Amino acid sequence: MLLWTNVLLVIGLLCSAYFRFLNPAAFWIAGFAGLAFPFLWIACAIFIVIWVLYRRRYWLFSAGGILLTVPAMAVTWGFHLFSSSSASDGSFTVMTFNCSSMGLKDYKNIENIRLRINGEIAEADPDILCLQEFYTNDHPDKTNNLDSIRTKLRYPYYYFVEHRTHWDTWHYGTVLFSRFPIIDSAMADLGGGPTAENLLTANLLIHGDTVRIISAHLASYQLDAEDYGTVTAPDKHKVRGLLGKMRRSFGLRSSQAEFMRREITKSRHPLIVLGDFNDIPLSYTYTTIRGGLQDAFLQRGSGFGRTFSALSPTLRIDYILPDKRFAVEDFSILRRKEFEHFPIMARLSLPK
Repeated sequence: MLLWTNVLLVIGLLCSAYFRFLNPAAFWIAGFAGLAFPFLWIACAIFIVIWVLYRRRYWLFSAGGILLTVPAMAVTWGFHLFSSSSASDGSFTVMTFNCSSMGLKDYKNIENIRLRINGEIAEADPDILCLQEFYTNDHPDKTNNLDSIRTKLRYPYYYFVEHRTHWDTWHYGTVLFSRFPIIDSAMADLGGGPTAENLLTANLLIHGDTVRIISAHLASYQLDAEDYGTVTAPDKHKVRGLLGKMRRSFGLRSSQAEFMRREITKSRHPLIVLGDFNDIPLSYTYTTIRGGLQDAFLQRGSGFGRTFSALSPTLRIDYILPDKRFAVEDFSILRRKEFEHFPIMARLSLPK
């Protein structure tokens, strides 16, 4: 029984590592597989210890499985524990942050959250700031987050892609703030229904070079409080509904990722792709979007790189992906307990 358990774990480990190359729109199980990878990897490592203690050669099953999944571990775990920070001449910083509507909840502004968001951005002081799930209001009695960030945090250039409006003055969407001139900008419909945000693209003039930014917020699972409760205390009737939501989102994100890949291949300039992809590194979404791009976290980060505060400590779903023309000098995750998503920031440069 112990041996067969080990064999099944190794098979599961291999599936979780390599199903990321399968489109979950056609094979939905592939969307779930990568979520189990860290736990299966740990289980297989434990079996190595067990078989060594029993003095059996069965440890080779787990060792072989772990060896075959090294490429998957290489995109899951950051190994730069003692990476030193450097700032070369001509370097710049870029931050992406799903700001959860700037603290707006049930149409009520939670002021301490909004102030904390502004404070963290001010302290990090990125040269380029991309915010997903952004909210602003141009009613005189409401909070105009767009003007507040632009003026108080000193961003002379911005581009706001609005995807919905309530009551004429409540605006929601994706925004880019920059201290570098924006010389061109555009939006594109990613699909995904009425709650989906549009794709933001912009060309910035950075130290004499034209750099293209693509900022995205891909389809989420649309989980509510009841769904989170189902994860911690499963109920067979509620689990079915939860899995249905996840399956639908896998299909939406796969088509969005393919659309983004086409946009990426069009770029003639140095490129930075970033945002909230709502998917882990071992996913079709990440694999399709990243392609040959760098992952700033993998270049300078350590550990799992968690960017989402709920559910599992293994959830890295927010990314900064510069192309290979950039040097990644530094990377940081600003983990704050008040935030659902954690801001991430990278220092980049374009070697001449």
